Amino acid sequence: MGKVILGMILLVDAMTIIVHAGQLSDSDIAIRVDDLIINASEFEVIFRSAVRQKYYHGRVPAEELQQFKQQVAQDIVTQVIVHREAERQGLQPDRATIAGEIEAYDAKYRNRPEWLAQRESVLPQLALRMERQNLLEQMEARIRQLPKPGNDQVVAFYDSNPDKFTEPARSWGSVILLPVPPSAGEAAWSEAETRALQLKFRIENGEDFAPLAQQHSGHPSAVNGGDLGYLHRGVLEQSVQQRVDALEIDEISDPIRVLEGILLFRLNGVQPPQLKPFAEVQQRAAGLLNRELQDQAWENYLRELKASADIYVNENLYIQSNHE
Repeated sequence: MGKVILGMILLVDAMTIIVHAGQLSDSDIAIRVDDLIINASEFEVIFRSAVRQKYYHGRVPAEELQQFKQQVAQDIVTQVIVHREAERQGLQPDRATIAGEIEAYDAKYRNRPEWLAQRESVLPQLALRMERQNLLEQMEARIRQLPKPGNDQVVAFYDSNPDKFTEPARSWGSVILLPVPPSAGEAAWSEAETRALQLKFRIENGEDFAPLAQQHSGHPSAVNGGDLGYLHRGVLEQSVQQRVDALEIDEISDPIRVLEGILLFRLNGVQPPQLKPFAEVQQRAAGLLNRELQDQAWENYLRELKASADIYVNENLYIQSNHE
C-alpha cells in the first residue's frame, strides 16, 4: 500500500468532515468512494499533511505537484476500500499493540504543555487512527502471505533477469595525490600540478609507480603504492570518473584537480560485467521473486476492490492554484 499519507485519511473521521452522498453537488466533491465523500477543502487538509510528511520544506516542487496530488488521492481511495474490506471480513485491531504504541507516544510528549492541554481530546483520535492503520496492515499482510516460490520458479526468474545478478564493470586503479589546502592560492595549485606532471613524466619513462606513490602521495593508499584495488562506478568523483573512462589500460591521467589537491590516476585494468553464478545468488533471487509475487498479488487485489466500488476523483483537484 502507498505509504505517502500513512493514515492521513484517518484524520477525516476524527475531524468529522466526511459527509454522505446527496449532501453535496458534484462540483463540490473531491473524492467519492460509494457513499463516502470528501470535498475539496477536506482533501486540501489531507494533502497538506502529506506534503509536510514528505517534503522537508513543506512545499512540493512545481513539476511534481500534479503527480503528488494524484498519488495522495489514490492513496485515500486505497485506504478507504481496504479498511472497509477489513471490517467486512471481521478483522479486529491488535489493541494490545496499539495500547503500547499510545503509551510510548504519551511518554514521549508528556512533558510538553501543548500535549497536556490537548491530550484528553487527542488520545481518542490517535487511538482511532492507529486502529484503522492496524487493520490496513493486517489486510495487506494477509494478501502478501504467499507460498515460497519453488526452485524452478527461482531459476526461471534468475534466467529472465540477468541484470539483477550481474556485477557491474569495475576499474582497477592506482593514484598519487599531491595535497593542496582548499584555501591555498592559485600558485600552490599550479606548483602541485607541475610536480604531478614531473611525476607522470618519470613514470612514463620507466620509473615504478608504486615507490613514487609511497614517497610523494598524500592519499591513504600510499602505503600500498597507491593501489586502490577494483572500484565500482560511483566510488570516484564524477570529474575523476570521466577522466578514468577515457584512459587505456596502463595509461596515466593528466593532473586532475580534486577537493584534496592534485591527483594522478593510473588505470591498471578493467573487470567487465560478470553474471554471478546461480548458486551464489540463489537466496537473493528467491527473496526478490517472492517480493515481486507479493507486490503483484497486492496490486491485483487492489484492482479488484476498486473495480467493485463506485469511485469518483474530481480531476480539478490536480489543477495548480496560484498559492501552490
